[in-house]
Amino acid sequence: MKKKLSKIMFLMLFAVTWGLIPASAEEGVLFKEQEINKDDIIFKEQEVNKSDIIFKEQTVDKEDIVFTEQVLDKSDIVFVEQTADTLSLKEQQADKEEQLLQQANLSFRKGVQYMKMKSYDSAMTMFKEALSYNPKLSDAYYNIALIYVAKKDYDEAYNNYVKAIALNPRDYDAVLQAAKISYNRGNYSLALKYLKHIPDDYEKYFLVQQVKQDAQEQFDIQSGTIERSKIASSTPAKHVIIDRFNSPAGMVVDSKGNMFVASYSDNAIIKVDKNKVKTNLVKDYLLEGPVGLAIDKYDNIYVANFDADNILKITKSGLVTIFMERVAKPYFLYIKDDVLYVSEQGNNVVLTYDLSTSK
Repeated sequence: MKKKLSKIMFLMLFAVTWGLIPASAEEGVLFKEQEINKDDIIFKEQEVNKSDIIFKEQTVDKEDIVFTEQVLDKSDIVFVEQTADTLSLKEQQADKEEQLLQQANLSFRKGVQYMKMKSYDSAMTMFKEALSYNPKLSDAYYNIALIYVAKKDYDEAYNNYVKAIALNPRDYDAVLQAAKISYNRGNYSLALKYLKHIPDDYEKYFLVQQVKQDAQEQFDIQSGTIERSKIASSTPAKHVIIDRFNSPAGMVVDSKGNMFVASYSDNAIIKVDKNKVKTNLVKDYLLEGPVGLAIDKYDNIYVANFDADNILKITKSGLVTIFMERVAKPYFLYIKDDVLYVSEQGNNVVLTYDLSTSK
């Protein structure tokens, strides 16, 4: 019996020693705590720390945020940059066009100054330069035409008037000049076509009426509508004193019998002496569309400077000065008892000036 008990005790001790039987209940509980702490709890902590949290951080950092940045950089932002580049190109183009217009205006003003100094070749160069910057500058063509008129090259003058009209059909000054050249060429029907386009409220319409009347009369004769014999029998005899005036307007005669004629288109005052010799008394830059003339007892000539809105005074020696300023479209002049009468078409009034107060 003792041997049997001893054998049993030996087997139990052997089992306990080798862990086949737990030594106590505490060891079993401790293992479970360790199992929870080291496996379940730690695994969960790791799962939370390394899986969920890290994954979310990675998702936010590398996917959501980076993707959003890429969308902004490559789509929205790049599009905005391209739009800004397009606007920048348009602004640069606008700036370039503005610079060309400014350069054209500068060259044009230089040309005008050269014209006033009668440096026609330099003026021509400046006007052509202005057109190279701005081909639509109709006034440059008009002034080039005036230069050709001064050089008596009426064909080139006509061509440039036509160019000015093509760019600005309401440039009635150019239309009138083209009509005059057509008239002088004997093309009366073309002259009438030009004149037909000028409205009656045009400030120089009195010149239009004059050319239109002459052109219509010549056209009727040319076309056979009116016979020359009938015209001759119904009008007084005419005696030509001197011909080849360019748009003659006002006339006066001095104390020595010399006649003076205002040439509107040539911007000149022409002297015709007793022997019918014609010379330019004055062809000055101050003359701009002279029409009416008057002469005082000292043989000083007064000029209605229609285009410049002033009255000029020309002494016997040919000195030109501005006598009255700010006269709106002066036309007719008359002197009686030291009083100068001026018809001011721009304001539809008649002005008077006491010449006895002037020297």
